[in-house]
Amino acid sequence: MRNLIIVGTGDLAVLTLHFLNKEGRYRVIGFAEERAFLAKRKVENLPNIAFEELEFKAPPEETTLFIAVGPNKSNTVRQRLYETAKAKGYSFATYISPEASVWDVNAVGENTIIFPRVVLEPFAKIGNNCIVWSGALIAHHSEIGDHSFLAPGACISGRTKIGENCFIGLNATVRDYVKVGKRVIVGAGAVIKKDCEEDGVYSAPGTSLLNKDSFNTKL
Repeated sequence: MRNLIIVGTGDLAVLTLHFLNKEGRYRVIGFAEERAFLAKRKVENLPNIAFEELEFKAPPEETTLFIAVGPNKSNTVRQRLYETAKAKGYSFATYISPEASVWDVNAVGENTIIFPRVVLEPFAKIGNNCIVWSGALIAHHSEIGDHSFLAPGACISGRTKIGENCFIGLNATVRDYVKVGKRVIVGAGAVIKKDCEEDGVYSAPGTSLLNKDSFNTKL
């Protein structure tokens, strides 16, 4: 069983710890985060070390990493940590929940986590360093670019291409044959029917308050 360190200390990192522990392929020995943010020495009763010291305390020939950092700054924080660690020679874990329906596990890149109830259909591909949350659907012949994040319930239709560093929000839908440029944000509940420009932000209108008397409102 190979030693593993999770880079990150937020909710995603803690969830990753419990997924990996249940799977049992790795021995999670600690967490790491950049020195500027190193506020606590232990997370979930495991040591938390400075990312800058990783290669001295957990050499790449002995340790696998998983970068469990959210979509901040168009996923570029996670990208930077992943690329820095890769340049130092680290290998990376990939986690696919046994409760996900993944047609081809080889179509999933390294340092990617697939949550429960995700569906990855035949001929679809997910790049490196991606987060795919519960209930997301990636339909046939679609591609998810590196360093992207799909929130719960995101629906990617067939033959769609999502660029690198994208964020697809909660229950958002991208229709078939659409191309989404790099670093695009698609907000929760949005429906995308046309190609999206690089660095664009696409959002559905929020729901307004209709009535302050829910008790007497007829359903």
